[in-house]
Amino acid sequence: MKRFFPLNAGLFALSVSFSTLALADDPKKPEPSTVAPVGFMKDVAPILVRNCIGCHNGRKSESKYNMTTFKLLSKGGAQGEDITLEAGDPEGSRFVELLRADGQPRMPYKQDPLPADQVALIERWVREGAKFDGNDALEDWVALAHKLAPVTIPERYPVSVPITATTFSPDDQEIAASGFHEMTLWKTADGTLARRVRGLAERVYEIAYSPDGKWLATASGDPGQYGAVKLWMAEPDGGGKPARDLIESVDCFFGVAFSPDSTLLAAVGADRAVRVWEVATGKLVMSIEDHADWVLDVAFSPDGKRLATASRDKTAKVFDVVKKEAIVTFPGHAETVYCVSFLGDGKTIVTGGADARLRYWKPDEDAKQARETGGFGGPVFRVAISPDGKTLLACGADKIVHVFDPNNGSNPRNLAGHNDWIYGVAISRDGKTAASGSFDGEIRLWNLADGKPLRTILAAPGLSK
Repeated sequence: MKRFFPLNAGLFALSVSFSTLALADDPKKPEPSTVAPVGFMKDVAPILVRNCIGCHNGRKSESKYNMTTFKLLSKGGAQGEDITLEAGDPEGSRFVELLRADGQPRMPYKQDPLPADQVALIERWVREGAKFDGNDALEDWVALAHKLAPVTIPERYPVSVPITATTFSPDDQEIAASGFHEMTLWKTADGTLARRVRGLAERVYEIAYSPDGKWLATASGDPGQYGAVKLWMAEPDGGGKPARDLIESVDCFFGVAFSPDSTLLAAVGADRAVRVWEVATGKLVMSIEDHADWVLDVAFSPDGKRLATASRDKTAKVFDVVKKEAIVTFPGHAETVYCVSFLGDGKTIVTGGADARLRYWKPDEDAKQARETGGFGGPVFRVAISPDGKTLLACGADKIVHVFDPNNGSNPRNLAGHNDWIYGVAISRDGKTAASGSFDGEIRLWNLADGKPLRTILAAPGLSK
């Protein structure tokens, strides 16, 4: 059974096997006949990223060993004795010893041993002096490795990719959707591909346009390895390059949201922090770690003074953007909370979670629950509210887009037709059209007035059914 992507990122396979993909030189290949020095970033780093970083990073440092900077990697940890490199002497290197088949304890721990040729490659790197060919021994080389690794995005997708993010352009003429290391934009009028924006991490978890229509923000990541929040010019002639790389991390970012006046951007992700930047300058103005686990979604209040968040720690929270502090916690779901939004009055928040419920609660009344809505056939992954505040959409594992009146909770209709779990839902700025994206790579457009389907888009460039 498929699981929602933030529950266990490793289980959220994209169902993609691009034969043209080349993330890095394969260390399993035989060494060339010319004896070139072994490079850390090119040759050694890909091996360590695949096999070691998951247990030896800033948040999880088994044996007190954090490998994410070269200075820390060289310093070693505390497994019986320091995990020293001993540059120039692989036989005296504790680092090499632990990677060998007879290492005690052999690494990676409780997994298959590294292939002999990969161990030999690392031995040769140590023998040649264990040199670091990055920029600075204090930099996060894991993030640098991802930036340097070449990625080939196929012009024609061999298979579809799950749609984990979708939103309307400011003029409602295009639908932006998640792709493989890219965003794809599709014309709402006829469903044809308008353009592709590349330069993202493998999985794009959220896409947001600023209310003034000038900016586009993305949250993306390679699970357990890399994450980034980027700010782009929204206009098609913006050059296809991010205006700002706001932050990079060793794990995914899941949510982004603009303030109503478009001056601030908030982002959340696997590092548990809630961050806010000035859009005009890229200056970080707030960073708070109050959640105990991944933060999966974020939303501004209508007046822009508050932020609401949803987390894997089974809570939703509200933060004061001006005072830069947490205000209140809502624990009502008692399960993972996937999505969050303010209602139009700014006094009520709606959240959806793994308990298959929408819960409406009031932060200024000690996070007291006002009402709840059931009727879902599984976890609720996303909610969207129309610009006029009169329509709320919710989607999830039951393959249905549920339409509600958020003011009284009535459910006038459902939008049925998807054949797989729905991860993304959006409402056009004119309030007339809904878009929903599902695990099987389809985007469906709906007329909100009567619930009739308008169009189905297979959001995989060059692929046809």
